[in-house]
Amino acid sequence: MAEGGSEKPTKYPAVPQYGPYTIRDLKPGEKKKWCSCGLSKKQPWCDDSHKCTGFTPLLWTVPEKQQKLYQICACKYTRKPPYCDGTHVNLPCDVLERQKGCAQQKEHSNCQKLCTSCGFIPDF
Repeated sequence: MAEGGSEKPTKYPAVPQYGPYTIRDLKPGEKKKWCSCGLSKKQPWCDDSHKCTGFTPLLWTVPEKQQKLYQICACKYTRKPPYCDGTHVNLPCDVLERQKGCAQQKEHSNCQKLCTSCGFIPDF
């Protein structure tokens, strides 16, 4: 999970995709900003959509040991950001349950960007 370890997060990101992004042709030493909020239109990389959400991107340097493919997390709940760790497999039911029981649910219709209490986005 983007916010740290096995503890329950204090805020939840949106889920742009349940599965990894397969990225090719990254250059060793290249600097990237991995989107941790789930709102970027340039997934998996940050486009500054996180502003006013409390999320910040992960600054990541492509490892020196070159690979042809990278499995980059798209669900934003990995425990090894920016890499996919398979967390997305059981995530859909968790997300729906959390959104259904969200204490802020009545405000979802007024939500402009992201409900960080459950990960709800208005155009989900």
